[in-house]
Amino acid sequence: MSVTNQVASQALRGQNVKVTLYADDAASTLPTLQIGYECTEDSFNTTGYVSSIDVYGNSFEVSPVQPNLVFGGEGYLPSDATVNIVIP
Repeated sequence: MSVTNQVASQALRGQNVKVTLYADDAASTLPTLQIGYECTEDSFNTTGYVSSIDVYGNSFEVSPVQPNLVFGGEGYLPSDATVNIVIP
């Protein structure tokens, strides 16, 4: 499943990145998400895991796969980034 990030978010080494969804993506995606699902971001070739889900809102957070890495670009996750969610 793929979603598009709506708002640029700070992405620093080892810190969670907030992925903000459009309303239609939020309604269809958030109820199916679970903490621990793998996420990838293709333009920067990064991997992370869902670490929290705002089930009453329109966002979720992704932590990088290792504490010395980032999820997204160095410093930020762009507003048009495509995040791929691997549902087992």
